[in-house]
Amino acid sequence: MNVSYKRKVNFYETDAQGVVHHSNYPRYFEEARGFFLESINFPYPDVREQLNIDIVLLELHIKYRHPLFYGDTFEVLTEFKMDNRYFFRFFYTIKKGNETVSTGETKHCCIDRSTRKMVPVPVEIKLRLK
Repeated sequence: MNVSYKRKVNFYETDAQGVVHHSNYPRYFEEARGFFLESINFPYPDVREQLNIDIVLLELHIKYRHPLFYGDTFEVLTEFKMDNRYFFRFFYTIKKGNETVSTGETKHCCIDRSTRKMVPVPVEIKLRLK
């Protein structure tokens, strides 16, 4: 499943040259991940409340290919893949038109909100992703 999240670069996200600062790309990934969960009708607040879990970020990888500038419109294509019953990943491609600007990946697990211990990915999430 591939979900597209569209957005425009804000001035505050840029440096003195008008180029998006590299620290904003993880934020774009996080916004796209939240949008992904909304697109499967399971927004993160619902995941937390209904399943009593938090989704924890374990790894983040980014490859920068081309810059984004103030005012650019771009999209983040997000794909979800299960590694095993405990770990899953999101893969991101940031595109401006037909040009790939950046690619990235995040690895996650779920933890019980009460015990703070890792738990298997809930069946409710797996079912919504089929």
